[in-house]
Amino acid sequence: MSIGQGTLRVTLAHPHLTRVYRTSTPRLSIDGVDQLVRSWGIHTVAVAAGPHRVEVRVVHRNGEPFGQAEASAVVELGGQTVVEYRAPRFRRHGRIMIVRPVSPP
Repeated sequence: MSIGQGTLRVTLAHPHLTRVYRTSTPRLSIDGVDQLVRSWGIHTVAVAAGPHRVEVRVVHRNGEPFGQAEASAVVELGGQTVVEYRAPRFRRHGRIMIVRPVSPP
C-alpha cells in the first residue's frame, strides 16, 4: 500500500441455492472504474484515502445485468473499509452494506 492509500475489502456473495449464479459473474466498479473480478468471494482493492462510490452488478451469460447496488464508502488513510454485497434471490436489486471502517494500528 502506498502513502495516501487504504483498502476496500469487498465480499461478493449470492444465495447458495439459486441456479442463476452458476452462469453469472459479479462486476465490481469503484468510482466508475471496473475492477478485475472474475469470481464470487472476497476481493481487496487498494484505493486512495477518502470517499468512494462502490457499485456491483451481476451479469448473466446472456449479457443482461441484474442485481445492481451502489453505496458510498469512506476509506481512512492506511485503513481498510469492509464492504459486503449480497445478490438478490430473484432478479431484483442487490444490497451493499458498509460493515465497518477499520482504522490503521
